Amino acid sequence: MIHLRHILIHAQKLIVHSLRTGSGVAFIFLTILIGLSLANLSITPVELGFSTAEEFRESASKAIGVALATATLRLGNDDDGPPGEGDVFSRMESGDLIDLGMWARYLVLENPMLLSITVLLLGLVLPLLLPLGSFTAISSDVQHRTVRYLLPRTSRISMLLGRWLGTLLLSWILILLLLTSVVVYLSIMLPPEATESMVPWAGSCLLALCCLAIPYVSLGILCSATFRVPLVALLAAVGATVGTPLLALSLQEAWAPLGNLLYLMPWGYSHELLSPDGDKVFTAVIYSLGHSLLFMTLAAWKFRRADL
Repeated sequence: MIHLRHILIHAQKLIVHSLRTGSGVAFIFLTILIGLSLANLSITPVELGFSTAEEFRESASKAIGVALATATLRLGNDDDGPPGEGDVFSRMESGDLIDLGMWARYLVLENPMLLSITVLLLGLVLPLLLPLGSFTAISSDVQHRTVRYLLPRTSRISMLLGRWLGTLLLSWILILLLLTSVVVYLSIMLPPEATESMVPWAGSCLLALCCLAIPYVSLGILCSATFRVPLVALLAAVGATVGTPLLALSLQEAWAPLGNLLYLMPWGYSHELLSPDGDKVFTAVIYSLGHSLLFMTLAAWKFRRADL
């Protein structure tokens, strides 16, 4: 039986425990450090004079367009055009990738460029950091046999949902602190006129990153409920996160439909959380919730059957 009070107690205990343990502190420290490093990386070329603001904006627009073409499995050559990397840019100007070119300009022209670049980089890094906050949620108690003292007072499902909720809330708080730090940092480094629209766009980016965190936290809980050793759970979560896109993009070269393996993980749609099209954003949110429901259903099935 599921008790809301038990779920909230488990969530509270997990957050407090995470702030006291090495893995929780490492999760918080690394996320903040890497986030600020990415913000510094995005501003370094202009700050050091390697390129002008306009040149950097144009280069960033092209790089984001190529990244979007890769994420949407559309980087292959157009049937009517010659092969080559340069053809990708021409297709973004007037060919079949023109929508991606407009999408890239939306991120760097209509919104604060450096914040957009930082958030896109965070979208690549956060899936690798989020397992640090969830890999011990279940497996640590199972490994040390302390779960046996908890189960007589609560149900397995209440414990699982409470640990998931606590990890998710901790991740959301951390993302909020991280984005706030990035906005403050960029506001200090940039002139006032360049930061006027940064706060509203940071709010949209916050919602996108919080939505992105849901399925990856759920994946971490699934791995933690599946493997008794925390380190194995961490390696499984990171391995699935990294291996899926590498496998999909590699197999796509042999047979294009195999590229759809990318959708086994949120990589296939996570970029659409920052799309200018509201319908695509809504679809990406539904996919994120669906992925999370799938991972948590598997975690509940595995945890209920586990011999503890």
